Amino acid sequence: MTGQVQLKAPAVNKKIVALHFSARAGDYDKYAALQREIAWQLVEWAGAETLEFTGAPSVLEIGCGTGFLTGFLSGRIAAGFYLAVDIAGGMLDVLRVKLDGNPRGVRLVQADGERLPFEGPLFDLVAGSTAFQWFGAPAESIGSLAGLLRPSGRLVFATLGRNTFRELKQAYVYSAGRMGIRLAAGRLGPPLADRSEIEGWLQQAGLAEIRLEVRTKLEFFADTLEFMRSIKKRGASNPNFRPMHPATERALLDNLVRFYDRRFRTDGWVYATHEVIFASCRKK
Repeated sequence: MTGQVQLKAPAVNKKIVALHFSARAGDYDKYAALQREIAWQLVEWAGAETLEFTGAPSVLEIGCGTGFLTGFLSGRIAAGFYLAVDIAGGMLDVLRVKLDGNPRGVRLVQADGERLPFEGPLFDLVAGSTAFQWFGAPAESIGSLAGLLRPSGRLVFATLGRNTFRELKQAYVYSAGRMGIRLAAGRLGPPLADRSEIEGWLQQAGLAEIRLEVRTKLEFFADTLEFMRSIKKRGASNPNFRPMHPATERALLDNLVRFYDRRFRTDGWVYATHEVIFASCRKK
């Protein structure tokens, strides 16, 4: 028996996203080792040639968080202007402390990467790491970001793909099916794209020299509850979550944990998949 899932997921609740990440900003660096690794790998994957500019480039970073990508990029690029934005004020507060007295001159602005307070070709590089998966309208937003690029400017990012947390999604569907209850699409988190969708969005935005790579990464935990607590500690809780009746919610969680602990365990550890999609392209 399988649970019923609505085909169309709701839009991402950005207010909740901002609240979640702000509330967990103080713990984020402790629990977000994978996000740090992805930011580092994005810079290495993009390579010296992609990140080489004539003169001092103007850089826009989307969803800077506590500054993983900010540090890696600003250390690699001698930017003339570096603007880092994030929707969560708490994350910017943590990064502001890190940058105190920093000669790299990074400027911080609290803003939604899909609703930026400026327009026009202003930047030589727009970048982001594990931020674009929170976009509510990714195709349109990528088009808007492309519009911010100067001629020959580059868009470089890493985002989470559709197979991310596939084990958790399967456990939810299985558990709901056993209980005979219906799962709203919001229960499975914001909709995530696959490689072909992202490539289509970049082409639609008129970008060229598109390069994509998909990498699968696993995180390991003592048990399912530790995995779920880790998500919460990073502020990455589902912003579209709507609880059921408390008794139903407890029963669903109990079923989910038992199934996940039994089905997705290896060498004594439960695991969770992250599908990471790296993208690089240039404005014509």
